[in-house]
Parts: sequence; structure tokens; C-alpha cells
Amino acid sequence: MLATLWLISLSFPTLRAQPLISCPYKNLCQWPLLSGNDIVLKCDLPRALWYFSSILGEDLFLINSMHNIKNLPSGSLQLTNPQPSQSGLYRCQDKHSILMVEYEIDFQDVSTLHITHKALDQQTLQNETLRLGGEVLVFTQWEPWQNCNRCGVPGERKRLGYCYIEEPQEKPMPCGLYLRDEKPPHTRLRPEIQVEACLVPCGPAKELEQSYFIFDIYQLGKLTNNAWLDCPLSSVYR
Repeated sequence: MLATLWLISLSFPTLRAQPLISCPYKNLCQWPLLSGNDIVLKCDLPRALWYFSSILGEDLFLINSMHNIKNLPSGSLQLTNPQPSQSGLYRCQDKHSILMVEYEIDFQDVSTLHITHKALDQQTLQNETLRLGGEVLVFTQWEPWQNCNRCGVPGERKRLGYCYIEEPQEKPMPCGLYLRDEKPPHTRLRPEIQVEACLVPCGPAKELEQSYFIFDIYQLGKLTNNAWLDCPLSSVYR
């Protein structure tokens, strides 16, 4: 029996329940994402070649043997259960080495997620000024609130926030992309999710479509008689 713990989020349009990440042609786009959650990096070039370089500054190498990465027929790149160590630069190009699109991805560690509920007066992470070489501002950049998960009765909605760092007079960057190989031991450097109560009227009947992200997965053995699964402010599926 497989028990999978999910938290509901509405951060991205989905492709078969996998967030589809896109970027304009020949551009470089930076994205903070949660580790452990499947994604698809869009590249509209069949048989595209994908290259990767980690945030540690390694040379680009052709992606052809990474166990959790798959080149799709459309040219896009599918990452299954990506880990923080897979943060870095993903480049799509053709066989003549012509650039199609580039992504800098910061897979922020889902195991460090800070969870709060507004009705319980729990506080979100506050902005902090840290000394990381010089003074920088660490803050949360929030995604839009998702839709209420129920209608006609009290429900909940959630929003996801990513860790960002900003230097004076500079554009903010996702924390992992800013820090690169530095790992300062500070609890502020993590993503968060906020939950609040909601009550909305019911409209015309339609299927509720919400994207989600995985918080954790547990494999229960056949001989397990009972188990306690703790998943605060989220849902458990099997």
C-alpha cells in the first residue's frame, strides 16, 4: 500500500498534473520550484538537445543518462522527483548548437517548508536583513492564492511562497540561485505555505481542477497493521 501526502497549490498551469514551465524563445528565465515535485520544462523543438550545469558552476554537459530526467517527443524536458542538488541551468538547443531557451531553476527543499494558518494566528516568515558578504534582504515572494477547495460550505485556500534574496539596487533572485555553493545555516532561507479559511457560493457544476505539490511519500509494508501519518494542513491520498 502506498500512501502519498499532497499539499494543494495553484502555482502553474498543468500538463497531466505536472507543472509546465515555459520561457520566451531564446530567453533565460529564473524559476523557484519545490523539490520532489515533477515538472516539465518547455522547449518547442522536437529532438531538442538539453544541457545542464549545476549551481556549483560546473561545465554544461549533455543530459542523456540522468535517471529521473526524460526528453519528451515534443522537445520538452520532464523531471521526476527533482532534488535540491539538481538546481542549476537547463539549456535547450538544436543540433547546430543554436540556443532555443534556458532555465535557471532553484529547487527549494520541500522538507524545510514553513506552514502557517491565518485562523490560528500563526505568523509567516518575516523579512530579514542578513550579512552574506554584504547586507541583503531575505523575503518571501508569494504565488497567488488558489481557489477555495469547497463551495457552499466553509473550505480552505492556500498560497505558496518562495525564498528570495535582494541586494540593494539589484533584481531579487531565488535564494538557491543567489547563494550558489554557499550554505549559510539560517532558518529564514526556506519556502513557505499559508492557509486561510474561505466561503464561496457554488456556481454551475464543473470539475474542480487544482494543481498540487507533493510534501512527502511513505511506503507501507504488507505486514503493517496500522500507521499514523501526520500531514499538517494538507491531505493524505493512497
